[in-house]
Amino acid sequence: MVALALLVILTAFGSALIIYQRRFLRAHRTFADNLLAAHEEERAWVAREVHDDALQRVAMLVHELDEWPASATTHSQERLSALREEIEDLGVMLRRVAHRMHPALIDHAGLVPALRALAVDVSRASGVRVDITDDSSGDAAPPSRDHALLVYRIAQEALRNVVKHASVTHCRMHVVVSPSNIELSVVDEGKGFHADDSARGRGLGLISMGERARLADGRFEIWSKPGGGTTVRIVIPRHPG
Repeated sequence: MVALALLVILTAFGSALIIYQRRFLRAHRTFADNLLAAHEEERAWVAREVHDDALQRVAMLVHELDEWPASATTHSQERLSALREEIEDLGVMLRRVAHRMHPALIDHAGLVPALRALAVDVSRASGVRVDITDDSSGDAAPPSRDHALLVYRIAQEALRNVVKHASVTHCRMHVVVSPSNIELSVVDEGKGFHADDSARGRGLGLISMGERARLADGRFEIWSKPGGGTTVRIVIPRHPG
């Protein structure tokens, strides 16, 4: 009887522990989902403010300079022209900031065009050429906005790591959208690193990419070795079980 009672107690304790763990994991996932959603909402708000306010003010300044009296001295005209160029450059920079904060192209054109635009932006800003290939299935429906934004953010972080750590002049990005999965890989042939070194320098970026993939029931993989380059790969299921 004592043994049976002990078995019942242990079974009940084990069941309670499993239930607690499942509730904890659900609560953790809900919190992480809400945190990422709030983060993206904040990014979108900043992007709208830059686009609707700051860029409008830049346009007004350029217009005011265009209306400057033609009777100004040659020296003044040269200074005005230089000032106009500086303000126009500021407008270009603000547009890039707004795009990085919230890639509106995802809403208008979809994931792959947004990734192509990201590759161009990274190349222009860093000098690192990003070659992108798209082997998506012709019969695959476009990814949902949430999936597209998640994959875009992972690509953004992976390319940031390449630019900052790899010491290369070019890298490759490969995307596949199929009816069942979304796959993305970013490959460089740069310095690479030991797995134990991932916590130094680039650790938070790797954690962020892995966490985003896990929240979508996806798989995050990374291969690297010193002198052997780095490959980052994610697979996001479109219809998780």
